[in-house]
Amino acid sequence: MAKSSPKLMSFQIAAAIYNDPLIKKIIHTGDFYRQSIIALHGWTGDEGSMEPITKAIRVPNTRWILPQAPYPLEQKGFSWFSGSGESGWKFQKSFNLLDKIIEREREQGKGTERIFLLGFSQGATLAMIYTASRKFSLGGIISIAGFIRNVGKFRKKATKANNKTPILLIHGTKDQIIPVEESYKTHDLYQNLGFPSELHVFNTEHKIPLKATNLIRNFILNRL
Repeated sequence: MAKSSPKLMSFQIAAAIYNDPLIKKIIHTGDFYRQSIIALHGWTGDEGSMEPITKAIRVPNTRWILPQAPYPLEQKGFSWFSGSGESGWKFQKSFNLLDKIIEREREQGKGTERIFLLGFSQGATLAMIYTASRKFSLGGIISIAGFIRNVGKFRKKATKANNKTPILLIHGTKDQIIPVEESYKTHDLYQNLGFPSELHVFNTEHKIPLKATNLIRNFILNRL
């Protein structure tokens, strides 16, 4: 049986579905979709940054949602957080955007157990702190080269209402931007809080490891 080619919706259609101009790209891998994956780019990235992974992972019958972070940067690209360690961090617009996407998916008949967050670097950080603050579990979180900034606040937010979310942590041992130790600490934190968490490290730098694509695909498919 021939496989359906990925279908990229136009910006106008994507934005109209979610009633938000930050939803720049939606990609369908199949004639229908059974699950949704929200792909969150890293710092200075945009909605196009995560498009290659939709092709590399090859999860069938999936709606990939590729939003653009709401905070523009002065140099280039966009950020999920605004501010600094000194002045404090703002991210409510990012939370609101994820709320809107997930609510829209639920309105279209997708339970939260069929919604996944996949984030790289800062996008992974957003995925983890967002899920810990919500009173529902998701199909899973895939954190690639991510970190948790405020562990104390994270501990207070995480509850039995969201700790059923499976966690896949991926990190490169040669990452000089976000050291691999961050994912080791995050893995320990998740396990202490009762989340089903697994950690896989690869001999790579600060990027999405190509060798992790099968791991990510199986993580998603095994939870459907």
